[in-house]
Amino acid sequence: MPLRVRDFMSLVLEHTRERLPPELRSFDARIRFVWLQIHFWTPKLHYEVWLTRKTERIEIGLHFEGERAFSYRWAEVMAARMPEVQARLGPHVELEEWTPSWTRIHQTIPYDPLSEPLADEVARRLAETISVLQPIVEEERPNVPAELEALAPARRSGGRRFHRRGRRRSSPL
Repeated sequence: MPLRVRDFMSLVLEHTRERLPPELRSFDARIRFVWLQIHFWTPKLHYEVWLTRKTERIEIGLHFEGERAFSYRWAEVMAARMPEVQARLGPHVELEEWTPSWTRIHQTIPYDPLSEPLADEVARRLAETISVLQPIVEEERPNVPAELEALAPARRSGGRRFHRRGRRRSSPL
């Protein structure tokens, strides 16, 4: 029998924490509806698992969701590190503009019935993503101007989402 979304996300969170090295196990997390977010220092920069039934995909990634200057500065910093990221996580991992203010590094996998084996696979990929990207974030954080860190997070307005290859319609979180 398939798991309920909340139970699935709770398993993903538990298995992710277990798979992370000890120095990365201390974070804030929240589960809300169809997404799980984990952050280490600001919710504007968080890891996310997003279940999107409409597209039949599960997204696993690092989101930069602050004001445009914050998000784009982080995308710029991470763009220089993408060859390293893709060498470690695979060529399917993309850095993209998501909305006019937000950017993300992410991958997707098929949305299958929510099960314990799928939760374990998502947790494995999320733990890998965090293990590769969080040390880069910590290393690069001093290179992002402090005034960008202080910007208040942008609020979602719904509507269209933008992809670097053109417009597409996404379901809201």
